[in-house]
Amino acid sequence: MSSQRPEKPHPRSAISARMSAAQFRALMGRSIGKLARRVTRADAAGAAKRNGTQQPESAFEVVLPFLPPSINATYATVFDRETGRMKRVLSTKARRAKTAIQTFVRGSLQPDGIYELHIDVELPAITKGGNPRKVDLSNRIKFLEDCVAKALGIDDSRFFRIVLTKLHAEHERTVIRILPMSESAKDAA
Repeated sequence: MSSQRPEKPHPRSAISARMSAAQFRALMGRSIGKLARRVTRADAAGAAKRNGTQQPESAFEVVLPFLPPSINATYATVFDRETGRMKRVLSTKARRAKTAIQTFVRGSLQPDGIYELHIDVELPAITKGGNPRKVDLSNRIKFLEDCVAKALGIDDSRFFRIVLTKLHAEHERTVIRILPMSESAKDAA
């Protein structure tokens, strides 16, 4: 009699399932302090009402408890045995980050809408001596933009404005907000 063990699903094949903190730590290959909670549209609207601000109906917000990988760490060059040539593929770190981003980003947006993408990157940006750390954020944005757009079911060409902000914080995290563009901003763009 053979005993069959149930197969564990591969992390990338279970993108639609919720991910536990332990699974996330294993996927990212490092431990993190606190798993940031995901802010849903209803939570964001409730927070906006409590703060006295009005948030648009189709606004989207998500908090990632990590920084996206640098473009320098996104691709690797490998030898393709079938063709006998070298080719560029996503690195292991980038594949892990892509899976994690798609796990955190839930929902969908109107595929024909025009949007603003606001990215707040929080990290220890200032040294103890008071000098800024050399952290280039602009080379991390394209990969993040592509992953978020794909997870939301839109094309990244729908982002007409991207606002990137670096903030000093004790722990690394990335806050992503997507807002529909106003009519006056569409005309200016």
